[in-house]
Amino acid sequence: MNVKQLLAKDSYLAGIIQAFVIQLVGAFLILLISRLANKLSGTHYLDDSKIILLSTIPNLLIMRYHIVKSHLEKTGKGVLMVTALTIVLYFIFVNRHPFTLPF
Repeated sequence: MNVKQLLAKDSYLAGIIQAFVIQLVGAFLILLISRLANKLSGTHYLDDSKIILLSTIPNLLIMRYHIVKSHLEKTGKGVLMVTALTIVLYFIFVNRHPFTLPF
């Protein structure tokens, strides 16, 4: 079974993989936009610790697509699990101790 077939299946694993990949790509794009805005304006808009929380937004859109539009409920629930875990871990660990990314 190749990756394309795995991601097209209605399974929890497919949702978990999609959620991690989309969240990493979203975090990277938000980080780039934030750094670019900081350099262009000279004003600090977004803390690095908030990027983790903002990167969950694309997961919510993907979850809605899987559950409502394509009726892949297990995949949508896998995305929901990763998103909920990320949000809970953010508020447990990061919210009290803001950090900066090393780059």
